Amino acid sequence: MCPSCPSFEKTLHYVSPAHGGWGVIRVAATMPESYMLFVAPFACGRHGALGAVLHHIKDQVSYLFIDESDIVSGNYEHLVPDAVEELLAAIEKRPKVLMIFVSCLDDLLGTDHEALNARLSEKFTDIRFVTCHMNPFKMDTKVPPMVGLQRSLFSILEKSDVKKNQINMVGNNASVSEDCELFSLMNQAGWKINHIGKTKTLEEFLDFSSSKLNLVLSPTAGLSSKIMEKNLGIPYLPAFPNYDVAEIEKIYHEIENRLGISLGDLSSYKERAVKAIQNAQCIIGDYPVMIDYQAVRRPFTLANVLHDAGFNVKLIAVDAVPGFEKAACEKIMEKIPDLKIIDALHHDSAKFEFVNEECLCIGFNVGYLTKSRHVVDLMEDEALYGFYGVEKLMEMLVTAYQGDHSAEELIIKAGIVV
Repeated sequence: MCPSCPSFEKTLHYVSPAHGGWGVIRVAATMPESYMLFVAPFACGRHGALGAVLHHIKDQVSYLFIDESDIVSGNYEHLVPDAVEELLAAIEKRPKVLMIFVSCLDDLLGTDHEALNARLSEKFTDIRFVTCHMNPFKMDTKVPPMVGLQRSLFSILEKSDVKKNQINMVGNNASVSEDCELFSLMNQAGWKINHIGKTKTLEEFLDFSSSKLNLVLSPTAGLSSKIMEKNLGIPYLPAFPNYDVAEIEKIYHEIENRLGISLGDLSSYKERAVKAIQNAQCIIGDYPVMIDYQAVRRPFTLANVLHDAGFNVKLIAVDAVPGFEKAACEKIMEKIPDLKIIDALHHDSAKFEFVNEECLCIGFNVGYLTKSRHVVDLMEDEALYGFYGVEKLMEMLVTAYQGDHSAEELIIKAGIVV
């Protein structure tokens, strides 16, 4: 009988310095020719300000701090138009998109942002206004902060009657490396791949409306992709990064079917990926491996790939088992009955049960919890995709295994803000 996936109790969270990743400021900054105005109390603004400084984007953000009297009097939303006018007079380059960020407090106040944006658009006709929410209290809802932010970013796209031979990669914060074979294969077939992080002008981003497919690389873009299919007529294909060679091939064939094209012979790419896994296993052997859900979006799928190749997978740290990983979770539990699957956010994590265990850690969370000196520098599959992603990840495993870097060092380098 196949074992059931674990379910974690709703309890007090322990948020370690390793927990974070891309914050809303950094994600929003990928919008070309844009600027951000945070309207929030001082404490809420601190988080975004630190993130902006660490990621060298502080010149793209300003703050309108509100206090208790603004909230109680109801004068809060009336301050925004004057603040926008003052802001536009102060900054050197006039933005084409102004994102107005509000905090959790706004969800409780029920501000009419549609009416507010209409007023602003009437006054500043050359600027597009977008409301964005930094509301971590919605983390366990159907529209958590990052899902809502993706919806806001892509909401400025308008339906196009022209369709071009191009696709959009959506949901992945960092653009996939152009060393990935999908770029050259698509290019040879006469197609282009877009990503918001590669755009320099708003015009380039608005051209995404002319694409024939959205390739969804993260669950955070699921809602926005459905909205774009409905409003813009762009179909979508969930195709999260994974390191299973057979699944990668299936995704590529599905892209071919959706677009009516041929990507050619994939056998050489498959062979190189398989060889990379074999070579990494020969070097790492049975050294214990731990996997972190913040490093890869499909940790259970990766665990199956590594186990099947002869790696010694000992632990997986997650905050939940999403539906798209349930089958992979059940498979790996059946293959490794004594596999530890822990809640990375449970308050018991603060007991550091796994400190000083010899292990190769894929991700900062497990690296921090174990204090391992062998930590793979990876967050959210950054830049990795396809067969190239398999080769690169195996290279990163070997580098971490042979190297000596703590999670603390990598966390500082990554600029994570809890």
